[in-house]
Amino acid sequence: MTGRQRILNSVRGLPVDYPAAAPYMGNFAIKAAEMSLSACYMNSENMIKAQMAAWKIFQQDVIVVQSDNYYMAEAFSAPVAHDEDTMPRLLDTVIKNPEDIGKLKPVDPKKDGRMPVYIEAIAGIRAKVGDKAAVRGCGTGPFVFAGHLCGIERLLLWMAETDMKLADHSEALDRIFTLGLETLIGFATAQLEAGATIIQLADSLASLQVISPEMYRKYVFPYEREFFQRMKPVCAQHDAVALLHICGNNTQVFEDYVGTEADIIVIDHAASLAEAKRVIGDRAALIGNLNPSGTLLFGTPEEVGTEVRDCLDTALPGKYILGTGCEVSMRTPIENMHAVLQTARDYTARNYNVSRPE
Repeated sequence: MTGRQRILNSVRGLPVDYPAAAPYMGNFAIKAAEMSLSACYMNSENMIKAQMAAWKIFQQDVIVVQSDNYYMAEAFSAPVAHDEDTMPRLLDTVIKNPEDIGKLKPVDPKKDGRMPVYIEAIAGIRAKVGDKAAVRGCGTGPFVFAGHLCGIERLLLWMAETDMKLADHSEALDRIFTLGLETLIGFATAQLEAGATIIQLADSLASLQVISPEMYRKYVFPYEREFFQRMKPVCAQHDAVALLHICGNNTQVFEDYVGTEADIIVIDHAASLAEAKRVIGDRAALIGNLNPSGTLLFGTPEEVGTEVRDCLDTALPGKYILGTGCEVSMRTPIENMHAVLQTARDYTARNYNVSRPE
């Protein structure tokens, strides 16, 4: 069974030979390949070279084509610093006042900002790897998109003023969230056309460590749900799936996550995988929730193996992919990543109820 098929079967509740393993390791893979971050997120050929080199080392089921967060914001003229071998830095906001939102114009993901770098990298990697591994693309959600362009503090202030009836910014907020939604739909569609198996909506700033459940349901959920509903037939056309990634302990809105109709829901290491399994069940596939800043970074391979088995014991049987709650640290020991992947491969059907296909 290939990595791509293992991922799709895991999402769809079909038999697999062993649990799918997909740590969120885009930047880690670049470092493991001994290449520069900035060289990769600025140049698709470098990204292809780095990710393929790392895949030859680890043979993970998913190749993650992502290295930063501002590829969409830059298309709208957000000023971003690109220093040598570091993540990009957002220097300033584009939107200072609600009325400025109306001045923003739609962009073309295939031409504008650095979105084309990732589209081209996905196409190149898929051409090289075929179905041997799934390719996971990138994409910031409408709330993160708005936070990048407005500044998260300013965005939260406008939301609070609207809720408290101190001002009415509802039209401006809807406009910028909708612009983020439409940009992501175009970007995700281009990634599917390029060969992605997994597209994503990453709305990290929509964490319950930033906003309340009520704010999530009012300002975030409707746009996320529309994204997944509109992408569902496009994913079906390309035999692909869509993923929701929001950082933090978001247990209070797990039921809402199911309502987005995402195929895969990321469970952050701050949340309980057991509780996610109880609430969500098999209505969506779960991925997580190894702690990338805990045992994986500081522990021994043996300790990593124990944590991996704990996750597998908790989430299986059912729709589940072994993964990290968030991005793997670039300083993670190579042997610990090998331990993650080998432990999954050794997790047998006889002992752990993994279904092996006939």
